[in-house]
Amino acid sequence: MAEHIQTGEVDIKNAGRLATRLKSFSDLLREQLRSKLLRNIMTVVSGTAGAQALTMLFMPIITRLYGPESYGVLGVFMGLVMMLVPIAALTYPMAIVLPKRDADARAIVKLSLILAVVVALVLAVILHFFGEAIVGAMGVEEITPFLMLLPIVMLFGASLESAQQWLIRKQLFHVTAKVAVMHSFAHNLIRSAGGLIYATPAMLVITTAFGPLLHATMLLLGIRNRNARQPIDQDRRREEPTHLLKPARQYVDFPKFRAPQMLINAVSQNLPTLVLAAYFGPAAAGFFALCKQTLSMPTHLIGKSVADVYYPRITQAIQRKEPITPMLAKAIAGLALVGLIPFGTVFLIGPWLFSFVFGSEWEVAGEFARWLALAEYAIFVSRPCTVAFPALSMQRISLKFEIVSTTLRTAALFVGAVLLEGELSTVIAFTTVSIVIYLSLVVILLTESRRRYARGYC
Repeated sequence: MAEHIQTGEVDIKNAGRLATRLKSFSDLLREQLRSKLLRNIMTVVSGTAGAQALTMLFMPIITRLYGPESYGVLGVFMGLVMMLVPIAALTYPMAIVLPKRDADARAIVKLSLILAVVVALVLAVILHFFGEAIVGAMGVEEITPFLMLLPIVMLFGASLESAQQWLIRKQLFHVTAKVAVMHSFAHNLIRSAGGLIYATPAMLVITTAFGPLLHATMLLLGIRNRNARQPIDQDRRREEPTHLLKPARQYVDFPKFRAPQMLINAVSQNLPTLVLAAYFGPAAAGFFALCKQTLSMPTHLIGKSVADVYYPRITQAIQRKEPITPMLAKAIAGLALVGLIPFGTVFLIGPWLFSFVFGSEWEVAGEFARWLALAEYAIFVSRPCTVAFPALSMQRISLKFEIVSTTLRTAALFVGAVLLEGELSTVIAFTTVSIVIYLSLVVILLTESRRRYARGYC
């Protein structure tokens, strides 16, 4: 009888402990759901998810309208665009989030736009006189008719980046989310309508090229509407305008180190499309371009959303001398778990999946995607680290790392294309090197952030 009473007491105690733990977990869950950081992440993710969902709905229509060769021409053109856009304003837009005063941030916006205009004009002159010779040397003559679009799109891209960074600074993530959905629908509708009218490479390139202008315009209208509804606070009234030279000097690390790093990174990321087009034709480039666009969706949906929200949070933590390593580690671990499902699925059934969704002529793209999914997974996991570099003023280290990683990627591409002489071999070589690079990036950033916190971020 006594044993039964003791057993009952133990059961009651265990039940009590379980109830206490469940209550603690419930309280923690409610606290996390009320967290402003989590709400911001969910806002950005929801907007990006809607935009990506609309893009995916339109993609089977667009791929069937235009075909691999047209998509290859677009891939080469957009590859060059992606190389040029990061340096259009010498990466000053990334500094918009950093100043404490809005007056300084507005000065950076003006500086960025002025620089973008100057750089675009210089590029236009270069392409006018030497454009055909440049693309001829690269082996991508198919984009010759569209060369003068490059400086225009570069200017649009700089304007878009400036608007996005201002919204991140003001933490107006609901504006970003809403515009992302509206832009995705409008832009893909335009591309699809163009294909129904005249499905040529020129139509696909032109309708895609004006996407950044449309996106930037919609963001600026969102900012304008928001400003019109809110009165100007007294602190802003008292702020004196900042001379453009002040932020130019204060954030000179961006053009000195960040701009070359971004250029080198963009070249290494988009070089596969150019190499495949030069060695194996536009269709191979089209397969790769579709893979890259499709596989980067989770990175833009979740990885970039997390990075955008964490950027001002990391910056504020550094200004308050708080540790950021645990914050980064938590974000990386969460992304690693989330990314297993989409990237693992593509690795397992990529060829069938691409053939079913985009049409039978895209099955080869599925073979590419099976391997590229592994590289994109590494990029996805490392996204929080990319925004920590400028926040920690690690542009010099970032530049050195990018030079080494680009050298490795370039070597891998030419080993696959020249020595192994195969499209798939080139993709596999690129994937292997990319995985090593991004895992190294995570280790370096976590180690350096811990070391700099111990030194007081000096």
